[in-house]
Amino acid sequence: MYLFSFGTRPEIIKQFPLINEFKKRGIPYETLFTSQHKDLIDKFSNLIDEPTYILDGIFKKEQSLNFLVSKLIKKTESIISKNKESKIIVQGDTSSAFSVGLAGFQNHNKIIHLEAGLRTYNLKSPFPEEANRSLISKIADIHLCPTENAFLNLKNEGVSNNVYNVGNTIVDSFKFIAESKLYSSQIENLVDSKKNYLVCTLHRRENREKMIDLWDELNIVSQNRNIVYIKHPSIKGSEHYLSKEITQIEPLSYQDMVYLINNSDGVISDSGGIQEEVISAKKNILICRDTTERPETINSGYGMLVDKNISKNIKFLENKNQSVKNPYGKNVSSKIADIVEKIYG
Repeated sequence: MYLFSFGTRPEIIKQFPLINEFKKRGIPYETLFTSQHKDLIDKFSNLIDEPTYILDGIFKKEQSLNFLVSKLIKKTESIISKNKESKIIVQGDTSSAFSVGLAGFQNHNKIIHLEAGLRTYNLKSPFPEEANRSLISKIADIHLCPTENAFLNLKNEGVSNNVYNVGNTIVDSFKFIAESKLYSSQIENLVDSKKNYLVCTLHRRENREKMIDLWDELNIVSQNRNIVYIKHPSIKGSEHYLSKEITQIEPLSYQDMVYLINNSDGVISDSGGIQEEVISAKKNILICRDTTERPETINSGYGMLVDKNISKNIKFLENKNQSVKNPYGKNVSSKIADIVEKIYG
């Protein structure tokens, strides 16, 4: 039995194609929803089944990371304590991924880390994600790396057992959503009303002190370019600060987000996942960070690190990249299922 753990939008996006691959093959599994974003299950109900387990009462406003981690470990323990045979699959670098992984490790469960080996080697950027993913690598039994760079990072850290470069499941997710045409009429109408627009998302914890500067940069760009700015619940005040020339919208379903990116002229973001998605969409991205754990996007020619210097680098989004090879792979979920079946039967 396998136990998939997810609670954030990126975790569901990157796990649903793998869950569906397990389902197609008849590999037994259960799912654990850690409930960071409570409305996610409804939004992804056409992609995944209702979770087997749901952790309630975990997330409260302004609670410390220590308090959050302690609650996650305690509640996860109550679920897994009776079954040491379950192999627990965690994705990425959230505090919930680390907490569930640690609870499983201390319960003697096997831990499988999806999207292993990403590194900036700066524990403060991104915070606390860089520490979370590094710590998960210390306790995982199988490491599923999204790129050759991630694979080499683990090798250089002395992690060599059961390490595989499989690619990133985001390519399966993006392909499935783009081909299924599950977007809403509202987003279709918005896209039809805009011409040559740029998509912008900003939310990273380490960027919060820079947000006014970033918004100032967007206001400059909006004098000549259409921008669709997707608000984030953790970042307040954009409606009072950004230019009226910028279209501000509430967070989108993943289906609508794929459609919005696919029809844009480029992306401005500090998101990690979008750095991967833009390549599937063949769009360029200005990455509003001073470092990235996804150098493949930059090396492929689709991405540029700009920190908060957006306006002077905006022409980068006009470059048409001719690269055809996706550094994040293809048919990734199938490769992963092959590996776990070979190891665990």
